[in-house]
Amino acid sequence: MPADSLARARRFVDERHLTGETWAAMGEWYTAEPGRPFILRDFLRPQWAEAMHTAMRDLPVWSRCATAYINARDSVEIPETDWADHPHRAARHFVARPLSEALQSERVAPEQRRTLEQFLAFAVLTNTLRDWIAAGVGFELEPRTSIELAAYSSGDRIRRHQDLFPGRVMAVNFYLDADYVPGSGGRLGFRNEAGHDELADPLFNTLSIIPVREECWHWVEPFEGTGTGRYTVSIGQHLLGRPHEAPWESDQ
Repeated sequence: MPADSLARARRFVDERHLTGETWAAMGEWYTAEPGRPFILRDFLRPQWAEAMHTAMRDLPVWSRCATAYINARDSVEIPETDWADHPHRAARHFVARPLSEALQSERVAPEQRRTLEQFLAFAVLTNTLRDWIAAGVGFELEPRTSIELAAYSSGDRIRRHQDLFPGRVMAVNFYLDADYVPGSGGRLGFRNEAGHDELADPLFNTLSIIPVREECWHWVEPFEGTGTGRYTVSIGQHLLGRPHEAPWESDQ
């Protein structure tokens, strides 16, 4: 990992995940067949995980988003009232949009705006997170990417899908709900090439990475918590030099 990226990563990432052992485990994970999620608990330094929980909980730009698939890869937004009975329903949850408004809104406290800006610099706008991943998987990632800030209320979910966008090789999720209680749903589901299902709880301050492959599927189980929760930052990572279609600002 380049020295400048490593220095920046140390500000955000717990030291236990900045080791050769972690990168070796990531390399084995990415090349393994059949695939599986790569899960790291307590990924961020505690102060950053707690600050992101607060910033996301208090964002003033959450809006409801219900979508339906129009083909095997793409979806379109539909009225939420039509979602439950739609034969091709895809996802229903809250999304922060437009993301630029969240960073500029006077309703966001200055401290929380700084938290979001610095986290986005770490995760998207610099090579810090990409270089951390590349140190494990052994190849470079495209600087441009897709990002979504999401939250869930009771019954919200994402149906089974693949994310087969051009050049996309993995999906990264930061789980940032400090109030999440195991057993309240919202688990990440992953089905590998062998048809085996694996479920992962979105425990606070967990990082999950899943491979994007033609034979693999993933989803989010219905959230069953009270109020709004399961605050998540989701980032699509793309192989450097391969074309893709989504801008960094949002998938929605």
